[in-house]
Amino acid sequence: MGSCVVEPPAQTEDPRGAEDDLTLVHATKRGHASAFEKLVRKYDRKLLRIAQSVTHNREEAEDAVQEAFFKAYQRLINFKRAPSSPPG
Repeated sequence: MGSCVVEPPAQTEDPRGAEDDLTLVHATKRGHASAFEKLVRKYDRKLLRIAQSVTHNREEAEDAVQEAFFKAYQRLINFKRAPSSPPG
């Protein structure tokens, strides 16, 4: 399997990141593959670091992240936003 490691965008963390992620998810569900590519670029490096800390092997970590993104993409059609919980 090839690597899915992509350099992160040169921008600061957006406080509306979750809202933007939701927009990208819905765009992906409508068939816009470029929206999913943006999600991959946003989270790929972070997930790779986590996977490497678990596997202690870069190649296995890259494979795990690639598989995770592949499964996420396949199952995106079933994604439903959880209702917001009231402030407590």
